[in-house]
Amino acid sequence: MSDSVWYFAYPEPTPPDAAALLGGTIADLVGQGIIRRDQDPEAILGEPRGPVHRPAQGAVALAGPYDSFMELLTNGAEFCGSLIFNYGPLNAGTLECRHCGVTISDQDTEAFDDQINEIGERVADADFSDGAVRCITCGVDTAVNDWAAEGGFILAGFGVGLWNWPYGTPVMDAVRDSLERNVGRPGLASDGYRI
Repeated sequence: MSDSVWYFAYPEPTPPDAAALLGGTIADLVGQGIIRRDQDPEAILGEPRGPVHRPAQGAVALAGPYDSFMELLTNGAEFCGSLIFNYGPLNAGTLECRHCGVTISDQDTEAFDDQINEIGERVADADFSDGAVRCITCGVDTAVNDWAAEGGFILAGFGVGLWNWPYGTPVMDAVRDSLERNVGRPGLASDGYRI
């Protein structure tokens, strides 16, 4: 099994109280027995962007037949209190402008690379503005996250990354629900890649 990360995140600049919002989520999930109290930064790949906790026995019960994720070395819940760059939506063979509807294929290497570079520059700037990325086809300025599939994101200010947790199970719902209770509103879910 390869490593995968599912994010529940907020595609907006990092709020000043992000650490407190995530801290409330951690306390709630520890209280429910879904994550362990102790931190383990070795439970993910790369440098953590916040506290990392392994799943606890409550997660096993909620994962049902998919409980084998408990045996993996990379099975952490990463509470990211800073910028999240999710490369997943860009790791596709096409990009589509939501404004003009034109699909840019990676078969057109020059156009595809130009659009990826345009998006990448705005990600590097942490630009959440509505006009951050110019479409190379129609020339309209769009947001970075407009280039992700509906409901997904490329750039977020904070959230939770779940490494190799079984998607579509009650354990994922429990994490999402806890985060949304602590933040006070829904976020977005997206499968992703971390680079």
